[in-house]
Amino acid sequence: MKKQLVTLGLLFTAISITAQLKNTEADTIRIQTIEDVNLHKTGNPNKAKPLSTKSNLSVMETPQPIAIVTHEIIEQQQAKQLSDVIKNVNGIYLTSARGGSQDSFGGRGFTFGNDNIFKNGARVNSGVFPEVSGLERVEVLKGSNAMLYGNVGPGGIVNLITKKPKFEFGGAVGFSAGSWNSYKPTVDIYGPLSKNIAFRVNGAYEYAESFRDVVESKKNYFNPSFLFNLSENTQLIVEGDYLYHTFTPDFGIGSVTDNATGISRLATEIGRNQFLGTNWQYQTNQQATTDVILNHKINNNWSLNAVASYQSYTKDYFSTERVQWGYSSAAGGNLNPTWTRPVGKSYNEQNYTSLQVNLNGEFKTGSFNHKVLIGADGDYGQADAISYKPTPASLGVLQLNDPSTWINDAQMPNADKTYRRRIPTRRLGVYVQDLVELTKSIKLLAGLRYSYLTNGQSSDNIFMQGFTPPAVSAKTEDNALSPKVGLIYNPNENLSVFATYTNSFVPNAGFDFSDHSALKPSTVDQYEVGVKKNLWNNAVAVNLTAYQINNNNTYTTPLGTSDSTLKSYAGAVRSRGVELDITGNPLTNLSLIGGVSYNNAVYTKTPDKGFVEDQRLVRTPAVTANASAFYRFTTFAKGLKIGATAFYTGDRKAGWNDVKGQTQSTRMIDVDGYTTVDFSVGYEWKKFMIQGKVGNLFDVVNYNVHENYSVNPITPRNYYFTLTYRL
Repeated sequence: MKKQLVTLGLLFTAISITAQLKNTEADTIRIQTIEDVNLHKTGNPNKAKPLSTKSNLSVMETPQPIAIVTHEIIEQQQAKQLSDVIKNVNGIYLTSARGGSQDSFGGRGFTFGNDNIFKNGARVNSGVFPEVSGLERVEVLKGSNAMLYGNVGPGGIVNLITKKPKFEFGGAVGFSAGSWNSYKPTVDIYGPLSKNIAFRVNGAYEYAESFRDVVESKKNYFNPSFLFNLSENTQLIVEGDYLYHTFTPDFGIGSVTDNATGISRLATEIGRNQFLGTNWQYQTNQQATTDVILNHKINNNWSLNAVASYQSYTKDYFSTERVQWGYSSAAGGNLNPTWTRPVGKSYNEQNYTSLQVNLNGEFKTGSFNHKVLIGADGDYGQADAISYKPTPASLGVLQLNDPSTWINDAQMPNADKTYRRRIPTRRLGVYVQDLVELTKSIKLLAGLRYSYLTNGQSSDNIFMQGFTPPAVSAKTEDNALSPKVGLIYNPNENLSVFATYTNSFVPNAGFDFSDHSALKPSTVDQYEVGVKKNLWNNAVAVNLTAYQINNNNTYTTPLGTSDSTLKSYAGAVRSRGVELDITGNPLTNLSLIGGVSYNNAVYTKTPDKGFVEDQRLVRTPAVTANASAFYRFTTFAKGLKIGATAFYTGDRKAGWNDVKGQTQSTRMIDVDGYTTVDFSVGYEWKKFMIQGKVGNLFDVVNYNVHENYSVNPITPRNYYFTLTYRL
């Protein structure tokens, strides 16, 4: 209880600072909102100045693809999770998390991890389902972003921008309900407290059962913020963000492996509603974040931004584990695959503090115009992991061909603490970037970052007498230079053609299998060319990009090795692809989002007995596509809005990639591509709005697969309604 009170207290002591644009109608400064960056309704992202670039550059001046999903899109699609929002970003796809424990994404052939997710520009733990009702927008910078953010995965970064206070009174209260006894009240209120102080309070409670038997979820979200105008050029926001989420871990239906041949397949004999865990298992996540963001306008050409952030994250987990059906000779050879249901318990805690400072300026040297970004960032984190020994360690045997064994009733085992492992992490980076206007049409962007990262030696606290923990991890230190060079042809505000090169590094956790030395970081090279074009009187953005990403050294746990910290060199990974995006409002009342992407990510330069070269990486679809259209009637049937969305995820391979010279058959599992279609209708009358949606209209059956387990069926046809009253 004391810890919870401290966590809640952080919400009210959190401080966030930001300074933006002068309001000429009053003696105040406005924060940067969707309207300030020329984004209305769906909006034209090419006309925006996203916060995620840390600079004053517009999208057209930035030589990389950038996607922005506004809160209008989130609301009209009645998005319930971040994964519903990210579906609108072409080339970013949903991947399955172990036990369905979080929203997990991939992009351009690479998996997003903790280092790829940010909130208001600060790194946050990705092991949660973020609440989307408090988001102003989501910005996605595709591709490599090491020059700005350091050791981030090469697929891209996702930056969640929360709603901010306003100096006019307003807001909304809403209530949503839908299939499987789900309901969700929300509140969003903002307004002035005085001439120079404004506030905003977001909150939500959500309860939901599931099409999966036994599975349920409860979520509480609270996001208060206060804005202070300190002077004409400086602004302060006090902001906190707290999420409490408890739910049933769900490993799905599992996969079947023939122990003799190694062949794996999905256990599709099991209905998509069948839950194979127990009725007591749980996972509880708590995440509290705070920001301190200072923006100060020095003069008309120079501005300073400083961001400080603190995050507290905990995960309490007790559940049955991965569903892995295996043929057993005791059960009659290949007649009846069985699964001995294992149990696992763990507790994780992470405390994380970060600080960044960005100086933006514009000046001339001779005939050349410059837009300069000079910055530095650093952070310190401490991660604790407490392990337990459950007794008993498994809960009976389930048989695939005997549904009478698929029981959920089981007594919760005892679980004794064994040890706590603590690992501190420090990061430091300094960077400089300059956009030089060589001519009126040709611009050169050059940037360089120095990064330093250290993982301290782990320290253990033993709780169980006589217990011997795994080997202590040694201290590691890595540093790297991450350059970025781009050439932009920008003859006017409606056309940009670019070519760019970036280099980055990704640290690798663990030890070399052969000599137990610390693993070297992976170095990543990215080459990209693209065209950004505004059409229909600048109302629609059409962007086309082609890229190649080379991860020059990757590592994997060798087959037959139970210690996941031991890894061997796996070779290089080459990812090539093309992306086409279309976003905007071709008509006043019509909003469109569409895109299609192709990616081919394969292993190359693999060692003897390594992965087969030129074979597509598991869990990376070749083709993804998205389309969304919403129309609002303003004359006939005024107030009526209709819309539809469609999302396509192509064929994938689950399981593991093949190994050279393997004697068993492939362990890769073919997973077909699928398309889901949602249909929406809404009506707005005075201050009231009611919306309804049919999700997965055609009741498509398919699966998200994490390696060879956590085979989770996608949500069947479902219904969702929202009633909103605007203040």
